[in-house]
This record gives sequence, C-alpha cells and structure tokens, in this order.
Amino acid sequence: MTADGWVWASFGLLLVLLGARAWVVETGHATLGRTPVKVKVLTGACGVAVALVVGLVAANGGARLVYLVLHPEVAQALEDAENAADTTAPAPAPAEPAPQTAPPSAPASAPVTAPPSVPASAPPPARPAAGP
Repeated sequence: MTADGWVWASFGLLLVLLGARAWVVETGHATLGRTPVKVKVLTGACGVAVALVVGLVAANGGARLVYLVLHPEVAQALEDAENAADTTAPAPAPAEPAPQTAPPSAPASAPVTAPPSVPASAPPPARPAAGP
C-alpha cells in the first residue's frame, strides 16, 4: 500500500471511531455528571487516530520534500513542466464587438424613404399598424 493509501485508511478509521463514539453517546443512558467508560475509551481512540492521520500526512509530505531536495533534477523537471503548462495555455480570445443593431424606429412625423437598393419607382414599405 502506498503512503497515500495509509493516510486514507487512517482517516477512514478516524471516521468510524467518531461515528461509534457518537452512537454510544446518543444511545447511552448516563446519569448526570457521569461519563461512561466506553465514551472515554472511544474518545482516547479518536485522539490516537487524529494523531495518526496528522503524523501520516506530515510524514508523507516530509518524505516528498526530502526526496525532492536529494534529487534536484526531478524537482527542476517538475518545475519546468509546470511552467511549460502555464505558458502553453491558450490566451483568452479577444472579445468580439457587439453586433450592430438596427437604428431605433423613426418617429411618426419622419418621412418614409425607400432604402438605396430599392428603385425610386417602387412603393414605400408599409407602415406597421398602430397599437390598440
């Protein structure tokens, strides 16, 4: 099993212990001011599991750090790969200009003229009917 596997296994153990402790606390019928022995034992086991998780995470990160310090060529290769990934990322595309919208409709008093592509002999376009 890898170091990551041990970390996840110890974290799973911690979750199981916390669940068991919660179940014992919720289902136990303790008198006022008295903590059952089971709860004390599970609390201690949870503390040990927390220390195990923290220790394994620190050891895993520390082992990686020591390895990279002892093998600087690997550390440099990792850094170069990360820098290459940063520089080869595509640049964001420039924003396209907003499409041109039609000018607002002409007021009712403006004369209606035919567009330049329509011959002058053509009748002017029909006006939309006024609202109710």
